[in-house]
Amino acid sequence: MIYPKNTFVKTLISGFAATTLLSTPAIAQNALDSNSATVTYDENYFIQYKPVTLRDMLRSVPGTAALLATADGTAAFNGNRGFGSAGDQILIDGNRIAGKANSLGLQLDRIQASSVSHIELIRGTKAGLDVQSEGLIINVIMKENASKSNTVFTGGGQISEGGGINRLGKVTHTGEKNKFKYLFSVDYTQKETRKNFNDSFFDSTNLQFEDNSLTNITDSSKIFLNSNIEYNAKSGDIIRLNGQFEYDDQDMIETDNQILLLSNETNTVIRTQDHDPIHWEVGGDYQHQFENLGLSKTLFVINKGSHDFNNEFMGALNNAELLRTSGNLYKIRHGEKILRSTLTNTFGENHTAEVGGEVAINDFNTANTSTRADGTINLSNLSDNDVQEVRYEAFMSHNYAFSSDISLQSSLNAEWSKITQTNNLVTVNQDFSRNFFYLKPRMNLRYDLNERNQLRITVERKISQLNFGDFGNSFDAEDNEVDAGNAELRPEDRWEFSLAYENRFADDQGSFSIKAFYNNIRDHVAKVAKPDPILNPTNNPQLATLSLPGNIGTAKEYGFEANGNLRLKIINLPNAIITAKYILRETDTLDPFLGTNRPIIYKQKHEWLINFQHDLTEIGTSYGFNITNKAPTGLSGGTIGFRTDVTEQWENTINPKASFYVEQKILGKMKLRFDVENIFEAKTAYQKTKFAGNISLKNVLFNEYRAAAEQRVYKLTMQRSF
Repeated sequence: MIYPKNTFVKTLISGFAATTLLSTPAIAQNALDSNSATVTYDENYFIQYKPVTLRDMLRSVPGTAALLATADGTAAFNGNRGFGSAGDQILIDGNRIAGKANSLGLQLDRIQASSVSHIELIRGTKAGLDVQSEGLIINVIMKENASKSNTVFTGGGQISEGGGINRLGKVTHTGEKNKFKYLFSVDYTQKETRKNFNDSFFDSTNLQFEDNSLTNITDSSKIFLNSNIEYNAKSGDIIRLNGQFEYDDQDMIETDNQILLLSNETNTVIRTQDHDPIHWEVGGDYQHQFENLGLSKTLFVINKGSHDFNNEFMGALNNAELLRTSGNLYKIRHGEKILRSTLTNTFGENHTAEVGGEVAINDFNTANTSTRADGTINLSNLSDNDVQEVRYEAFMSHNYAFSSDISLQSSLNAEWSKITQTNNLVTVNQDFSRNFFYLKPRMNLRYDLNERNQLRITVERKISQLNFGDFGNSFDAEDNEVDAGNAELRPEDRWEFSLAYENRFADDQGSFSIKAFYNNIRDHVAKVAKPDPILNPTNNPQLATLSLPGNIGTAKEYGFEANGNLRLKIINLPNAIITAKYILRETDTLDPFLGTNRPIIYKQKHEWLINFQHDLTEIGTSYGFNITNKAPTGLSGGTIGFRTDVTEQWENTINPKASFYVEQKILGKMKLRFDVENIFEAKTAYQKTKFAGNISLKNVLFNEYRAAAEQRVYKLTMQRSF
């Protein structure tokens, strides 16, 4: 091994020498490209695992577990700004999926392994890709000619402890005819979620005055329809189209049995919620190679979604007849239209330039209607607001390969946007508009110290996407109250700095990376005082009794992230991979109510993940587990957050979330799988302090302590390919 002259780097590398030397000859068929930043896994590597889907292939590759977990997060309604340049970290033929709701996690189960040529793991920058990343990118290369059409059927059921059996089924058909490739998929899932809560209430003298037992049961039936079509013209042009429709029928009933200890009475509160979200999306891209100008790509997406949250509250004192106490209907309508076009050209052997533009139009509507016990409308909480953001972006980037070991990627984005809010309940001064302009530079330097060690430095300015739901009133079902919105919110402005080091172990035995990061945030969004011209004409935060979302000033976030994965060949388990991830994050901002420094709300100090995967290829068996947790101060804790107006709350996860699976291949192309989710029942503890008046007065009204648990879920499925 050739080490760099830098003594500090040499020391870091030597720390991993023992692990590297324990590795024996390669068990993976892989190759390095000319700059050693890419590892390729071809078809021969996956033969022993007999994969059916792309997900099956990826999970057998060291270093992919954390990305697979990220990809499973639904992309629908996630608040990202258009397509942008960051994008997904799993690409198909160097391209991202032209979709937002059409999430990457869903595609991993729909793409058939027989259609995949090879998989590339790219570390750091690489020219010609649809995304910019300072970490790991997975690029899946599809076969030019699929061998034949293929159909995969999955069926089974799942059950929550204490609940009934819920069915699930999926059919995916892929194929190729002439110049067309196509995929059609239908997914149907039933799910039941059961949560149990125990709440204890104490007054300011620590005297308990109430003890509650609450049960929340949510039943859901969801259907997905998805299709993808690709046409490869003789000229080399490629056209891709995709579409998705999603409908979800959700019914929830929450029963709260309250014991009023001081009066020796009982009270029952029941909340029902009917929620039927609908999403549809159409997307596509067109790719054309100009002889002299370079490669042109154009992507588009059109999507719409609707959510109607219909809440009804009923109550009864001392086992009397249940009577309606209130109701609320909260509606959300959202849609997005995006068009992005780029032109990429390589010149002078070591230079690649990309120029392009993007336009994105976001439409968002919220309407809130609260009713009293007799069904009459509470006019003080009535709202109906439209928000539209029209954003234009021009960008250019340059990738310069100084040598096979050093690559610098730099870019500059210019963003113009206009946000318009319309109050549909008034006829005068309906509209309120604001204009924004930002320059967003980015720089990423990749330095390959040798074929297995790499340094990465990234500096980038990011502008956050506002939550348009914060612009108008919203309903808080937990507290049965309407929260105010703020039409004057500004996006958060972030400068992000990171330094990363990565070591790939010899013979494809795994890797280790560590990244230090520092983020400086301007116009941080949190709760601010709600103006009251009568009670608080000067809008003094220390006198406010109500709050709403607002920009509170500056904040900072810093820490480090460590990722590691190891193939356990050193203990004679060559097809077992263990993956670990840990993030330590410190945050700081100035609280507008207390005037003191505090952490950013709902930002976890600790996050960790452990994933284990073992393939017994001789008998066709695979099994594994996944454990993850988020903690405020210790590795056994959970999430922490607090509201800074009249209420303060903490949440602590006592038990981490854990899942286990085992699957068995039978009769050639059939696979049986058993999953257990939420093994430790994800027990949580919750403390809420309610103040009389402003929190700065420290006049405690009551303390609430909650213990909660979510039930285990057992799932049995059968998968068969034809």
